[in-house]
Amino acid sequence: MRSLMSRFIQNWLLPLLLILSNGFLGWLINQLPGKQDLKIEDPIIILLTIVCLLALFILAAISSQSQQSETPANQNWLVGFLPLLGGGILFALLKGHHVAAPFNSAVFYTSLILFGWGTVLPPILLLPRQRQKRLVWLPPGLGLALMLYFILRCKWTAAFLALVVTVNLILFIHTIKFLIPVTNQLAPKLRAMREQLADSFADGIWNKIEDFTSPFQREYYQSLTYICRDYQIQGLDKDRILKLQKVFVPLKIAATEAENANNNMIPPLKDGRNNSNETQIWNFLAAIDKNVAFRRMAVLGAPGSGKTTLLRYLAQTYATKQQRKVHRKAPKLIPILLYLRDVRQEIVNNNQLTLAELITQQVQQQQQIYQLLNPPPNWFAEKIRQNQCLVMLDGLDEVADETQRQQVSRWVDQQMQTYPDTAFILTSRPFGYKTARLQENVTVLEVQPFNLKQMQQFIRSWYLETEVISHAGQDDAGVRADAKQQADDLIKRIKKSKPLADMAVNPLLLTMIATVHRRGSALPGKRVELYREICQVLLDKRQRAKNIAEALTAAQKQSVLQVLAFELMLQKTREFNLSDGIDWITDKLADIAGSGANPEEFIQQVRDVSGLLVEKEVGVYEFAHLSFQEYLAAIQIKELNQENLLIRNIHQSWWAETIRLYAAQSNASNLIRKVLAMPSPSVEEMALAYDCLDEGLSVNPDVRQQLERILEQGLNSTHPETAKFAAQVKLSRRLK
Repeated sequence: MRSLMSRFIQNWLLPLLLILSNGFLGWLINQLPGKQDLKIEDPIIILLTIVCLLALFILAAISSQSQQSETPANQNWLVGFLPLLGGGILFALLKGHHVAAPFNSAVFYTSLILFGWGTVLPPILLLPRQRQKRLVWLPPGLGLALMLYFILRCKWTAAFLALVVTVNLILFIHTIKFLIPVTNQLAPKLRAMREQLADSFADGIWNKIEDFTSPFQREYYQSLTYICRDYQIQGLDKDRILKLQKVFVPLKIAATEAENANNNMIPPLKDGRNNSNETQIWNFLAAIDKNVAFRRMAVLGAPGSGKTTLLRYLAQTYATKQQRKVHRKAPKLIPILLYLRDVRQEIVNNNQLTLAELITQQVQQQQQIYQLLNPPPNWFAEKIRQNQCLVMLDGLDEVADETQRQQVSRWVDQQMQTYPDTAFILTSRPFGYKTARLQENVTVLEVQPFNLKQMQQFIRSWYLETEVISHAGQDDAGVRADAKQQADDLIKRIKKSKPLADMAVNPLLLTMIATVHRRGSALPGKRVELYREICQVLLDKRQRAKNIAEALTAAQKQSVLQVLAFELMLQKTREFNLSDGIDWITDKLADIAGSGANPEEFIQQVRDVSGLLVEKEVGVYEFAHLSFQEYLAAIQIKELNQENLLIRNIHQSWWAETIRLYAAQSNASNLIRKVLAMPSPSVEEMALAYDCLDEGLSVNPDVRQQLERILEQGLNSTHPETAKFAAQVKLSRRLK
């Protein structure tokens, strides 16, 4: 019906109105004074008549063609008849003698102009936009023609006035062309701002109503705030507790297959970091109404990639009702956060336990801690049934027993089937998820490593919040200046050190780097302390902070890994087959844990829990970063008193970093003497000697003086080759 009406208007009504308006225009023209009264000469009348006829013919032809073969550029062509309506009203007032006599001429000519405009405008609006833009230049063109005519007739005043009018028209057209895109750019932003303000105002009113009508929900949100407001860095520096909202950097999330998820703590850099498939969790949550697959998400990530922190951030944002400020289309949901390692026993003991019952049990315990209201009967059951909840289940991989993990996974599947329209987010490391994956139609997402911008944002936020807390909450220009100075220094050091830059893509490792840096340990001057701290955190502190029981201490696990790292350095490789790894560590593991210890389980446990080892492919392992291998090998060499091995290999670049890390824990004099005894050491060997001098735990004074004197004399030497060699050594160390 709508298309039929549109065709009637275009094919019948429009031509009829055009004929009537043209006829009425002709009648009005006939009422004008004669040419004798207007003093217009015949050539001008003939010229204007020809121009008008040609214009009408061209417009009519183009208009009819555009209706048949092209989509009209502007469907609001009926607006073009408004001038006709205005002209008719003015003319009716004039004919009805409702206009004062002094204004008769002005009203008459105004109505005439409106009738003329109403005749020409509708076909123009039917033109494609490209042709409309060309017609804009018709008035300036006519102005120039009129100016030329007056010049030829030597009417200089009239020609000047025509030029002024033409220039003003051109300026007006350019101004309009400039303002239109500006307006187009501003309009959506202003509209979005208006909508955001309206949403914020409406949310504020609704939140007040909720707080008044649901005292439990208000206190439940308060308890969630108590639990999730702090930035937890498992096992590392509990002296200063930072606010999560102050330091959290939004994680990039990418859809993936579970088999392709990266378990490496330090994933390799990918080409095309600005992948359009990488987005934030809010984008998936905002689309749950349109895409049902996003109602069930499994977020996978390597150790320390920020999975738990992400869920705590979501819970905190929803509990403080800030979700619409983060993402305007974020759904309004009640956050529920459960740590699967804490509830696994309840699930295993009673597989008929419902989600609502489990949540109610956990929340009751939580509310008792903070002496807040308990949930009313069936409160969570009703909210879940009404699809008003966001259920977040953290750490499937942290259910250590594989059989229990599979039971928990099946229970989660069952809850998803029971509540198909409820939003679920489950987190896990890839290996833990692969052995107990969900069977429901789940969208698998992978946490992406930090890019440079995220790394810089985190360091600056972390340092600012740390300095504010260190100054008893004082946030002034001085505190901010100190924080900026230290943050800039750390960013600069990370950019200059590839091992640090590679580790800084991981939020946990970046936090450790920042913590060690703030403690005053120079980077890279005392890198060994950073590696020592990181290994301690990975092997012990993270597990103790998460209450994960371990059979071996961190020192015992490290001693086994030292054997493995040392053997890999001897083999000059990073990779090892599982069978070779078992052979290398069996004796050491038996010495520590007894003959019943299983070396294969040990390697897998380090892989899955600590993350120091990664499985590149099935049965092929390596350390998460070569720096860990070199550091652990250096410790093993020191404990075995195998310094001669390093001295023999001081000319091999494969051993260079291990030599530096060994020197940082020992007296480096013998290593430096080896280089000094060489008849013609290379630039790299001399640079390594100076690194040992700088990083060494201690160096004999005579060795120190001899090495420093060589560089100083070389730089001041008049012999070109000697001076060049010394300069290359110094430059090599600066670029290291």
